[in-house]
Amino acid sequence: MSFIEPGHGPPAADSAANATMNDVIGNKSDTHSGTSLKAMAHTIDEHFHQEQKVYPTLADGVTLTTAAGDWALGTVVEIVPINMITSDFDIHEVVIEDVNTTDKTYELVLYSGPGDTEIGRIRFAASTNKGGVPNATMQTPIIDANLRIRAALAIQDGTGKTAVVSIRYHTY
Repeated sequence: MSFIEPGHGPPAADSAANATMNDVIGNKSDTHSGTSLKAMAHTIDEHFHQEQKVYPTLADGVTLTTAAGDWALGTVVEIVPINMITSDFDIHEVVIEDVNTTDKTYELVLYSGPGDTEIGRIRFAASTNKGGVPNATMQTPIIDANLRIRAALAIQDGTGKTAVVSIRYHTY
């Protein structure tokens, strides 16, 4: 005896249908690519339980330089090359490895993809009385696999100031 009425069984994995309660709840095979409640739960599970990674790894960070003038973004520089991170991912932190000036406030902008879509913006202060430069927590949207990540840097007063950065991220 079946308790499931015809047409009300589980939907296909990652189905975008929205006609029945089963469509909204989802399929046990739904992934983070789906839109059902199961897909959202899957994404949350991956978000909290995938291993953390860093880029660049086993190498120096990437140097960003500010532009001329107060709060002017410098040249956009590649942090992660295209095709380097081969799974969907999101960034959780920008690691500030070094700065060439202290007692100043910086602003850093991250971009992804061929059109340099802004995915995050943070401020950090390099302070001699606070023990250096703290890492900056950042939460980006999920970024498609194989997209590049680039960044630009500004400072409150000056030209040619630098910061060396890397990112902490995890994949889905």
